Amino acid sequence: MDIKHLKKKSFTSMAIILLGSSIAGAGGYNLISNVLSAQPAQANNISDHNGYWNINDFGARANDPNFDNAKVFNQLISKAGKQGGTIYIPTGTYYVKSPITIDRSYISIVGDNSGLRSGIDPEDAKSQAGGGGAQIVLSSGITGFKIRGDNARLSGVTFKGFQIKGQGNNGFGIKGETDTDGVTIADMVINNVGMGVELKGADAASIHDNWIAETQSCVKLSGSSQQANIANNSMGGQPKGVTLDLENPDRYTISGNNFYPDGSAVINLYNPVHGTITGNTISSYYNGVINMLPNSRGNLGNSNVISSNVISVEDWKKNPAGKDSKWGILHIEGYTNRIDGNSIIANNAPENYSGVLIMKGDNNRLDGNSIGLGGVRSNAKVIMNGSANNNKVTDTVDNSEFDNGGNNSNSNK
Repeated sequence: MDIKHLKKKSFTSMAIILLGSSIAGAGGYNLISNVLSAQPAQANNISDHNGYWNINDFGARANDPNFDNAKVFNQLISKAGKQGGTIYIPTGTYYVKSPITIDRSYISIVGDNSGLRSGIDPEDAKSQAGGGGAQIVLSSGITGFKIRGDNARLSGVTFKGFQIKGQGNNGFGIKGETDTDGVTIADMVINNVGMGVELKGADAASIHDNWIAETQSCVKLSGSSQQANIANNSMGGQPKGVTLDLENPDRYTISGNNFYPDGSAVINLYNPVHGTITGNTISSYYNGVINMLPNSRGNLGNSNVISSNVISVEDWKKNPAGKDSKWGILHIEGYTNRIDGNSIIANNAPENYSGVLIMKGDNNRLDGNSIGLGGVRSNAKVIMNGSANNNKVTDTVDNSEFDNGGNNSNSNK
């Protein structure tokens, strides 16, 4: 008999008994039971409990750059049944050298504090050392997490509370390769990769409360999507990339985000329908901050709202994607859209610089916007292409600051 072990066990049991006795009148034993059952699996020496798995219980190695932890994740994912399960990442730096593939529904990857650690800033003892909890470090150029259902749409995949850090500003943090429903990405830090998140055919995706930056591009919903919610994130792409890119989105919401430089475009929307962009703070160095564009088939979106945003070009620079000065801070190609109550500002703008350009589409409405473009000709603030019809501007610019494109169906009041 191990006397030391016996003493330790007896002391622990006695502590629980005494604690239970002190609060028994208030349901103390039940409280203790609930507290113990709520602890992470490794605290109770349980390696597999109700679909909750701690990667360290299955051979993961923290802080070992020579070990590929992807095989541990893939083993646990393959272990999950129809009910899915939660894979827990404790505090530590876990290196991943090959993709982690999620090929079934209801899988949650949950970490112990995302940590908000920069991927490119130099480390120093005051701010960069340590700095967080669970961190996945990807080998250069790989995809960290692939979502791929070979025979059916996947549902209910969740990523929460950890950092994905690339090396070399390439590869993918999270990539959905097949159609999904209800993917959630929350409280994450994703940086130093080529694309932070790309989801294909993602319905009801929720991407919120993340920091996705120091990447070429931040978030892309490709193919088409319905009811996407992108809220309360901090995001910033690089000059060769786009911060937020949505293809054929339907009934989407983009709200409460802080978008900051340096992407060549902040928001690109291709054939958007029935969506809102509201209450965001959006900064850039280039024109083409928000672009509403046709999709690959030439279809134009309709019935979107761009409202109550602060949109600023901090210090005008030549657009790296080649958009000329007349492209517009807001470039609109679509029908029956509303642009209301926005503050649109450009510092050091050149002559012939456009604030809002309605390039294509009819029956768009601009109301109650404030547009301040220092140093440009006065009629550059709102411009209509002559082929666009019946577009109305109210309480936004003076007539001297409005160009109807030679089409009198476009009016300003």
